[in-house]
Amino acid sequence: MTMTARPAPRWELKLLTALSYPANIALGGLAAFLLGLGVVTLLPALIALARAFHAWKFDGDDAVFTNTFRQFARTWRRSIGLGIVVGLSLMLLTVDAVFLVAQLTTNAQSLAVAFAAAAIPVAAVLLLGLLAVPTASARLPEARMREWLLFGGHLIAAQGLRSLFLLVLTVLFLATCLLLPTVLPFFGYSIPLYFALITWTTTLDDPDEP
Repeated sequence: MTMTARPAPRWELKLLTALSYPANIALGGLAAFLLGLGVVTLLPALIALARAFHAWKFDGDDAVFTNTFRQFARTWRRSIGLGIVVGLSLMLLTVDAVFLVAQLTTNAQSLAVAFAAAAIPVAAVLLLGLLAVPTASARLPEARMREWLLFGGHLIAAQGLRSLFLLVLTVLFLATCLLLPTVLPFFGYSIPLYFALITWTTTLDDPDEP
């Protein structure tokens, strides 16, 4: 007597599908967090994560965690040069932030305001770049870094209001992560980048016309 396996109930399949979204976002974020621990590898890690998200969203490949590592291996040589520049910039901004906090605890508030006025635009441009370049790499998978930079700038400029909203949302989310640091390894990179991919992918329909 043979027994045939009954198919899973429809509600169970829907529940598993729904749970796969936060799970893949968290696991992809964890992979990128581990790859980006070297600071100069942060940009290559974000590029790998964006490409893994793109394959998941548009090609149905839901192995986001392992695909992030695969994409890192495929793209780090193209992105490590700019990754070094980004890493050094992040370290300088961190030093500036520590200096500003130290100044605010003294009587040199005017000096702190002057430094903040210079540092905040740089930080905003850098943050947008960390979202736009990985998104461009997912849209143009075979292109070189120069083309990713140009297309990333085009994505930002094409919809200025969307880009501004994305920047504000990312800053607010990262501030929340500072209050809840345990979520940072899982969602600190993945949530902003996933929203960037959705925002800028729906902005332009033809990725081959940067």
